[in-house]
Amino acid sequence: MTRKKNWKIAGRTHTGLVRSRNEDAVGWLQPLGVAVLADGMGGLHAGDVASGEAVRSVLHQLGERRLGSGGEDISGATLVEAVRVANRKVWSLHQNRSGAPMGTTIVAAVFTDDGRCLVAHVGDSRAYRLRDGTLKQLTVDHSLVQQRVDEGGLSPEQARRSRDRNVITRALGLEADIPVEHLEFARRPGDLLLLCSDGLWEMLPETLIAAELMRFAEGALDASACLDALLQAANAAGGTDNISVVLMQA
Repeated sequence: MTRKKNWKIAGRTHTGLVRSRNEDAVGWLQPLGVAVLADGMGGLHAGDVASGEAVRSVLHQLGERRLGSGGEDISGATLVEAVRVANRKVWSLHQNRSGAPMGTTIVAAVFTDDGRCLVAHVGDSRAYRLRDGTLKQLTVDHSLVQQRVDEGGLSPEQARRSRDRNVITRALGLEADIPVEHLEFARRPGDLLLLCSDGLWEMLPETLIAAELMRFAEGALDASACLDALLQAANAAGGTDNISVVLMQA
């Protein structure tokens, strides 16, 4: 099966202004319409190792599936299994090393040949979609404050300011097996997909993120300049964490 070659994928990662080490990782296979972003858990052992291994593992598995002899397309179940395998790889890395557990969030996206977009995630790295000028958060964080919002104990604005906002409830590498959330939707012409770590969405209001993506959608910025603008804005707002972004357009 001939793969579409004009999918647009671009990514950036930055250490930020406070952290001494970048524990985020991004990667993509542009001809195959696949992208992955992971945020290694600060405070645990080798977060950069965990995030890098997770990204490599998912890209390898999905690349093998799409380039295999059958040339079969990727399903939601295939994407979820790729993330679960990555979890086991990160888990195994810890079993073979001394020190504290290692963990990472992950969000992965695939453009399928039949016009859908698949997204899988664990943790609080997010996927957003810009459609017809409206930015929508597609993923729901696996975090303590999100649980409290779901239970009615916090408003979204209170969650954003909470001291517990960085406490996640699910991550790759902490257990041998974990549940993986996934979703899919039919793509429309002009749809933009943004994958990002909390170093972006914690620093910037969605209105600002949407405005920069609109500048790209309207042709005022190319993908590289759009991503640079988002990183610069996050750093201007404090840059308190590593910042990673991936932009995808079919």
